Amino acid sequence: MANAENMTFEAAAAKWLDAVKPRIKPTSCAQYTARLEKNILPYFKNTPLRDINADKLSELSERLCTEGLTPQYVYDILIQVKMITKYISRACGCPDPAIDAVFARPEPDVVKSSYDEINCGRLCEALTADPDLTKCGILMTLYTGLRIGELCALKWEDIDLDGGFLNISKTLQRVSVGENTGLVLTELKPCSSRKVPIAAFLQDILLKFKTDAEKFFLSGTTSPIEPRTMQYRLRAFLKKSYLPDISFSELRKLFIKRCLSRGADVTVLADVLGNASVQSAAAYCEKPTMRSKIEAVNLISKEVS
Repeated sequence: MANAENMTFEAAAAKWLDAVKPRIKPTSCAQYTARLEKNILPYFKNTPLRDINADKLSELSERLCTEGLTPQYVYDILIQVKMITKYISRACGCPDPAIDAVFARPEPDVVKSSYDEINCGRLCEALTADPDLTKCGILMTLYTGLRIGELCALKWEDIDLDGGFLNISKTLQRVSVGENTGLVLTELKPCSSRKVPIAAFLQDILLKFKTDAEKFFLSGTTSPIEPRTMQYRLRAFLKKSYLPDISFSELRKLFIKRCLSRGADVTVLADVLGNASVQSAAAYCEKPTMRSKIEAVNLISKEVS
């Protein structure tokens, strides 16, 4: 590999991408490529790799934030830049110029305040009135917290109505690499593969639509419905029902918030959601009061008389 001292960031990024491509999923490769082309190379394309330091990354962060990108997306971009500098430094045996750059992971976005218990009740009532497969899909996310890609990948062979649970092991995504684009069905990471219980009322609704095991749940055929189409259908349903707008990712967050407000254990909930840690779910817990903290401490102090 050429001397990193004279290497441009664009060349370094290309070498890094070639190295990681065989080890990652097509969806991840597409995400990395898109971030490079749209958000990173416009700023760092001809910059010498040795100049990509903490100050440069801070400047990039500020610029990206002014472009309206979410804090999480900006964080992912910065981490990708650090992955590139770290890889090249190890491959060339030279210092990592961005080793001192440290960024805090942003807190998850809060759920839209427009969906209080009244609107949730209206939403559920509209979904259960004369349900179809689209409404069932929305209900599924609202009452299980499935990601939209997991929902679109769901087949009837994954739905155990006798046992009352879903087998979640795949996700469906539209992947774009250069001029090529297409739907990709991929296996989830082991930490995200899981069994998710189905509420009794939802089992009764699903039973009416049950079909052959190899058919996709949302379409009722052997061809899937892609996430973008489901987002359009959700938006159209909400407009027709005179309900506030909400996305599938926000429905998942709403599921988290409602479960926690009813006393669900955050560790159990993280497992239901397929999260590697409890941090994402715990972010939606209400801040404990001094009274609740005193009660927690006193639980074991009562043993001492």
